[in-house]
Amino acid sequence: MWRSRICLSVAAFLNPEPCLANDNEQAERWRRQYFDGLVRNDVLEFSRIQEVNAIRLFAELLRSRVGSPLSLASIGRDLGVSPVTLKKYLDILEALYIVFVVRPFHDNIARAVLQAPKVYFYDTGLEVGDDGLRFENLLATALHKHVQWQHDVQGQETGLHYIRTKDGAEVDFALSLKGQLTHLVECKLSDPKPHRVLLRFAREQPQGQAVQVVRHLPHSHALVDIHIARADEFLNGLAA
Repeated sequence: MWRSRICLSVAAFLNPEPCLANDNEQAERWRRQYFDGLVRNDVLEFSRIQEVNAIRLFAELLRSRVGSPLSLASIGRDLGVSPVTLKKYLDILEALYIVFVVRPFHDNIARAVLQAPKVYFYDTGLEVGDDGLRFENLLATALHKHVQWQHDVQGQETGLHYIRTKDGAEVDFALSLKGQLTHLVECKLSDPKPHRVLLRFAREQPQGQAVQVVRHLPHSHALVDIHIARADEFLNGLAA
């Protein structure tokens, strides 16, 4: 039964109502009904009925935490729930294709799993934040699909990650092949100037192609260490 629920949840994203709505208000109304239905109905297939409200609150909190390393301990204190329980809730939301996680890149996979993941929504409209965060969620979704296509169709051992150092320096996304870094990707809404952290990692990790993807950019251009790319051109170049 739960497998059929997952299929229905995925199929719901193909519903054209939000795309054909006359205005954004109608689209948001549909999205709210869809989100409520997922949490209220589908979660029951995975969990006890008394947990549904806690999972719903957790999902609501995640909407405003897109793009930030996720501290289950901190959220647990707010909700009065243990981090172990929240990890189970996160697994449920992943299984329902509501969210997916992006973990930090590290040569040691075990250490990467222990570090805080980032969470993104398959439906970018569920993200609560500014245009920059919504664009980051959009790019994360495209890269996630790209990596899955490489894995499923080409059989490649690919991965989607982010990079964050102990001093707080961060690159939004990193792609890997067989555990080796292949791409560094930073997203910006309109800033064409090379991101200093991206430049730093491009020089420290020359085996990885560094790209700064900008949503509002007159034209793409290459610098010595990185490529400044228009978002539409970069996305069109991704497989799947």
